[in-house]
Amino acid sequence: MFFEIKQSINRFYNLILFAFSYWYSKLFGKFCLLNLPFAIHIETCSLCNLSCLFCEQGLGNINRADSFIAFTDFQRLINNLPKNIFWITLYFQGEPLLDDTIIEKIKYLRSNDFYVELSTNAQNISYNVATSLVNSGLNRIVVSMDGISQKTYEKYRTGGNIDKVYDAINNLIKAKHILKKKSPKIIVQFVVFRHNEHEIRLFKKHMKKIKVKTSIKSAQLVENAIDFLPKNKRFSRYKILNDQLILKKLPSTPCTRLWTELILLQNGQIAICCQDKNANFLNDNWYKKSINEIWFSEELNKIRIQSIKGKYLDICYNCDKGF
Repeated sequence: MFFEIKQSINRFYNLILFAFSYWYSKLFGKFCLLNLPFAIHIETCSLCNLSCLFCEQGLGNINRADSFIAFTDFQRLINNLPKNIFWITLYFQGEPLLDDTIIEKIKYLRSNDFYVELSTNAQNISYNVATSLVNSGLNRIVVSMDGISQKTYEKYRTGGNIDKVYDAINNLIKAKHILKKKSPKIIVQFVVFRHNEHEIRLFKKHMKKIKVKTSIKSAQLVENAIDFLPKNKRFSRYKILNDQLILKKLPSTPCTRLWTELILLQNGQIAICCQDKNANFLNDNWYKKSINEIWFSEELNKIRIQSIKGKYLDICYNCDKGF
């Protein structure tokens, strides 16, 4: 009981330090970092069973081998995480449910009092898997469903089966009901393109009927993808200028993500944010260094200082934080 109270106080204090550090840096243009991260993304698996159209993994642009984080390495990582961290997302470029030890990893995180989120394409959620996920203590699961018909869905989720997604959602709902559990919270995510925007209304209607929350997300597009841009401008982060896609609005600087989170890849690399798909900016490795060392490193601080000065990295020009 005492440990839980102390941990909660430490996490709340860390949020106060973040607010001070970030706003001091933003308002005065001088670098300040007193806080530790409070969110971590962990890529337990870099392998995926789909080939989604604008995903770097699906396009074959990921430069690391398909692999998993061994459970013993995962335990060591979690044991050494700063206690101020409270939110863990088990997802980056791979499909986490392809990891045979994912349930054990969720349970281990929950036993250490972390809030745990998982994002999935839901191609592998049988009723047994759904039961295991519910029993694991998982707090939140994001299910990708970019359409309500197979014809629409497969235009982006290449190799995916929409019926498996419907089954997965129903299995999760059923497992929660039978096991009398309130978690995980189920969020069904719809990434909007031109070919599926006409299905948004029916998508929302169906999810409301089965009492599941939805998330409508703007698509991240690549070059020469103008034909996929939604006609309804409010669903797109881009505008067209001289036949090129550009962001409607650049993210504000400094970027909050540089003060709040890190992404740990299965091979040990560190990504500075969700746009840094191949971890191109940091040379550190979480197998070799502590999160504290990486977080306060000169290399990462230089990027933060550039952000304070309003200087954008290449990856910032595809970010949705300004949208």
